[in-house]
Amino acid sequence: MRVFLLGATPSFDLAKHSTLAGKLTATGGNSGNQVIAYGLLKTFQHSAVAWDYSIGPDRVNAEFDVIVVAAANFLFPAFDLGGMADFIARTKLPVVMVGLGAQSNDPTNPALALKEGTVRLVKVVSERSALIGVRGEYTARVLKHMGIDNVQITGCPSYYMPGKAGYQIRNDGFNAQSPIAIHASRDVFKHSFDADKMKAVVLDLYLEAARRKGIFVAQTEVDEINLAESKDQPDRDKALTQLMSVFKDVGHPDIMKPWFESGMRVYWTVPEWTEAMKKYPFVVGTRFHGTMAALHGGTPAVCICHDSRTTEMCEFLGIPNVALKAIDKLDVAAIRANADLAGLTKRYGELYPKYEAFLKANGLTPV
Repeated sequence: MRVFLLGATPSFDLAKHSTLAGKLTATGGNSGNQVIAYGLLKTFQHSAVAWDYSIGPDRVNAEFDVIVVAAANFLFPAFDLGGMADFIARTKLPVVMVGLGAQSNDPTNPALALKEGTVRLVKVVSERSALIGVRGEYTARVLKHMGIDNVQITGCPSYYMPGKAGYQIRNDGFNAQSPIAIHASRDVFKHSFDADKMKAVVLDLYLEAARRKGIFVAQTEVDEINLAESKDQPDRDKALTQLMSVFKDVGHPDIMKPWFESGMRVYWTVPEWTEAMKKYPFVVGTRFHGTMAALHGGTPAVCICHDSRTTEMCEFLGIPNVALKAIDKLDVAAIRANADLAGLTKRYGELYPKYEAFLKANGLTPV
């Protein structure tokens, strides 16, 4: 099976990108995107895979057997995916889309005001697919509102990367001094159900990680990425000044400043990321794929659900989570103690056979 991949990509050539901005752009602006495609490709058999769309749809049509779309929050009013729709329409290949998500701060309303190009994409994929794999119940309702019914709720394909073996989560000791790894959508507060509360929780999360001498794992946050990797002192100084300004209300500059200078991390490959998470007894934050990277490394992890995307995926997949609205005062120890890791194992056992059936229905052979 020769696969042409659209959407998220699993990796990029680090040697071709000398700047941090170039590396971030190569991931599609979010290093977490790679977890989607990397995980998806681990779940089915293929003899070849490519994702250089510059070769054009005619060559794709002639040289590949199927188009696989590693989807993300495509159903978002600000996105116009007409270019991808046109690309697919110029081929005659079957299409498998997995991980399609709708993004909204009102999960009760399925009538999203999507751009015409995005609507066209979903309709052409529906016509070329047995089933579209969506992230959760809300996305399924959005598609049904659009008149699209050939849908299966799969969650994110990265979830199924362990195969039949499932998740093997450690239970290391944890106390008030244990370091933690955190991740947070610091630059997208407005997407949250409650922007003010999310900001307050994220600020507290950073402070807790600093106190515990843990790390922050950046995915899109430019200032944190600069402090994680840049050797240019003016860039580092600018980033540090910006972060100290953002966190001025948190106080504790004696704790925060040295932590910002030494505790920021970014991972440009999925294996490096999952391996790094093995060093920590607990990972917590607002990013779904930050949570997934930790779980794949065998580390207990909890996602703070702050929007429709994280909520629908965590609830459907059984990912340990806590709702943003349920946090009155951040208590990392309590969040870890209440993490339902047994529920994750049980739910995976229920969902994996259904995901295998989804792949087979779309002409793919599960690994």
